[in-house]
Amino acid sequence: MTELYLIRHGNAKKRQGESYVTAPLTALGRAQATATGEYLRRAGIAFDGYYSSPLLRARETAALIGAPLGQTPQTRAGLQELEYRELPATLALELFARTGILNAYFEAHAGRALRHPTLGRIARALIEILRAHPRERVGVVAHGGVISGVLAWYFPRERKHWWRVTVGNCSITRLQIEAEHARLLAVDEVEHLDALRDSAHARNYSLMGDGTA
Repeated sequence: MTELYLIRHGNAKKRQGESYVTAPLTALGRAQATATGEYLRRAGIAFDGYYSSPLLRARETAALIGAPLGQTPQTRAGLQELEYRELPATLALELFARTGILNAYFEAHAGRALRHPTLGRIARALIEILRAHPRERVGVVAHGGVISGVLAWYFPRERKHWWRVTVGNCSITRLQIEAEHARLLAVDEVEHLDALRDSAHARNYSLMGDGTA
């Protein structure tokens, strides 16, 4: 059985004149990532496979988390947030899916490759990662939408709920994976960031980020 840790990147803010793709971590985001890495180190948690979305804020987060663990993340295409070219088809398909006509299709493809402009890309990337690490522990640093998408993919009967869920910056979501089946262990764990939560509020920051997924 593979244990999967899904970690959202730290607080980030895009620079003036640039797109969300190049948004770097803020000082708070760097502190969140460092605190997450220290928490994992103290808990004795290391990854047999450690991966990151190719977007800057995820790569920065993964590097800071990996430093206390002595682990270097591997950048993996497919784990990035919703791409602009996918937006029209994704919105159209999700609106159509709300009718319930596609329920059987999503349920039959839970944990398997499926045809979907965004979720299909994320699923393909994750399937390859999990196949490379059978019965091991895998860490993936990605984005809120990616984590919601993974949950919607594995638990399609609750997919409308998971698509609406927004996990916090540097939160940890854990699953046990066996073949195409998943058991949800925890969603949006942020207790390791409690000290930062107090200081963040004092500086008018939010652990949920500034809208940069």
